Amino acid sequence: GGIRPQVYPDAQALGITEEAAQDFADSLESAWAVWCAEADISGRAHFHEIQYQNVHAMLTVGEFLNIARWDDRPGRTFGLTLEPLHPARLRTPADMLTNPRIHQGVELGDFMRPTAYWIANPPAGVPVDCLTSRHFIRVERESGGRRVCFHNFRAKMPEAVRGQSILGPAVKQFRDLADYVEYVLVGALIESSLTAFVQTPENPLSGGGLGGEKTARSSYPGRIQPGMFVQGKPGDDLKLLSTNRPGPNFSEFYERMLRAAAAATGQPYEAVAKDFSKTTYSSARAALLEVWKLHALFQDWFIAGYLSPLLGMVADEAWARGMLKMPAKAPALDASPLIRRAWLGTAWTRPPRGQIDPVKDRAAEQAGLDMLTETRTSICHARGTDFDTTARTIAREDRLLKKLNIVKPQRAGAPAQQEKAHEDND
Repeated sequence: GGIRPQVYPDAQALGITEEAAQDFADSLESAWAVWCAEADISGRAHFHEIQYQNVHAMLTVGEFLNIARWDDRPGRTFGLTLEPLHPARLRTPADMLTNPRIHQGVELGDFMRPTAYWIANPPAGVPVDCLTSRHFIRVERESGGRRVCFHNFRAKMPEAVRGQSILGPAVKQFRDLADYVEYVLVGALIESSLTAFVQTPENPLSGGGLGGEKTARSSYPGRIQPGMFVQGKPGDDLKLLSTNRPGPNFSEFYERMLRAAAAATGQPYEAVAKDFSKTTYSSARAALLEVWKLHALFQDWFIAGYLSPLLGMVADEAWARGMLKMPAKAPALDASPLIRRAWLGTAWTRPPRGQIDPVKDRAAEQAGLDMLTETRTSICHARGTDFDTTARTIAREDRLLKKLNIVKPQRAGAPAQQEKAHEDND
């Protein structure tokens, strides 16, 4: 379902009531939902799918590339759209290879700050490496203080201008492992095909040599089909060719190689191989927590460099179109950077982590609520939902149950607790 915003304006800094702040938050979240349905300039994808494409590109090639476009066709609510592009289109034109400010398609300004991007637009049949600047589109990074081109990557070293895949350190290991498995499979296929070698004794009447052997072999079919019966010649010796693959240590060797490759990517073996057959509850939970640290790291980077700027752009257009509920005397959205930050305070709802033992997790959540170290909002965010929507859904369900005269079932232990409460009251 993608990462979704939960807006929390700073009512005190804005000088408005909490109710007015909640009304603004609800209106902005509604506007965001409308824009998500229209985000793709091609009209084929929801913004959640664009998020998936960007994350997939970032993990596989180390970066993603989006261009903000304006689309004012009839029937649209917002003009802001996104054009997702393959990062391979970002390259330096052949006639600008000597330009010191252009590195791998990124035009740099002072302090290595990206100012523009050169995106290839190759015609059919022309090699990409031979394209000149007339076959490129130069896109400014920003225009009027707004982002135009989103080229995002996690830099592993200072002064990096392009990204590197998370799988980069383990590519050779994955490739070698894939080749090894392919060779083992080929050997198994050869063995299963009943490959045979027919040894024919020398025929003294033919004088021996190649002529006699050729005559003897030619009486057998070149390939034996399933269900075929072949009558052998007296004296011929049939020997089956065996590859002895896979060997007895294949599974152990494959697992060790995959564990090493997974460790090179910074992820546990269980998460990469999707193999939990040898794990206990504790080890499975440790593996999931370890991989979630990596996911949370990428999510924070994705939110800060991509989703938050997009939310601000959507808020600006929604405000201009009169879609946001703001008090009459409240400061404008663009009054100052501090005021803008107060309006757009946001907690992002992320995909759920998943639960190995829901009963234990629920008990831990209840203990956190009882000890005031956990909130319902944080619990809902960890499950990929938000408390406001959950509370409204519960209220709607209660109204429906009451309308249909259905008694809500009580949880186990509730009658005893109610009886104890009545005794206390008496």
